[in-house]
Amino acid sequence: MKFTRRIGKLLLPLFPSLKIRLKQAEIRKTPSEYLGKSAIFSIFVFILIFSVLFVLSLILKFKPEFNIFVYIIPISVSILAFFYNIFYPSLVVARRVGDIEKNLLFFLRHLLIEIKSGINLYDAFLSVSKADYGAISQEFKKVIREISVGVPEITALEELMIKNPSLNFRRVIWQITNAIKSGTNLGNVIEELVKEFSLEQKTKIRMYGSQLNSLALIYMMFAIVVPSIGVTFLIILSFFAGFRLSAGILVLIFILVVVFQFLFMGMVKSMRPKTE
Repeated sequence: MKFTRRIGKLLLPLFPSLKIRLKQAEIRKTPSEYLGKSAIFSIFVFILIFSVLFVLSLILKFKPEFNIFVYIIPISVSILAFFYNIFYPSLVVARRVGDIEKNLLFFLRHLLIEIKSGINLYDAFLSVSKADYGAISQEFKKVIREISVGVPEITALEELMIKNPSLNFRRVIWQITNAIKSGTNLGNVIEELVKEFSLEQKTKIRMYGSQLNSLALIYMMFAIVVPSIGVTFLIILSFFAGFRLSAGILVLIFILVVVFQFLFMGMVKSMRPKTE
């Protein structure tokens, strides 16, 4: 354990934002411990893959030009494993933010109905914590737990605001805490937030719809038109210029088109507004 922390402390200056990301991802480890374990894991991956490839090279008697891959592959995979571990908290945070943004408007409407019905704030938060709003319900379960042990409502909400990675959610909690402190009508504040986020959501959906037109054109060009014309051109070239069109080239073109489509669909999905 001390050895891993020592390694982590050496690497810590390279990743200054890791401490915040670990807190937001709710990973209960110190940055030095997390970095040390990531480094040890990547070394283990390197040793494992290198051992397997080295034994295979002896058994199958690889040609000398292939021996370099016995070193390149383990190094590449171990580096990827290390950086995957480093960026894993960011992936968890991004997933949490997406879940919160997706349910934020529904949570606000729920809270508005509770407050307008004359229910006190604690019971309204309790109702939200029992509802199915994903990460938001989980956050309010923590708030209810803290209030139950004697922590003031404003303090519990301020702690929630500091730790949460979603900017919009922090904005909502900030508005609620300000309304409580100043004695403003909380129902009116939440009603304004509902209108504001409803308008933002509609704007995002309209923008996404307008972007889809240009994205569809790009998809048609690079997934259908360019490969079709390219293959036709290669066939004509093979007849007149003596160029040999092998099956390997066609397979390569097919793989490139499939990879492009996979990446393109991922990009379109990531651009989609976080709404339900």
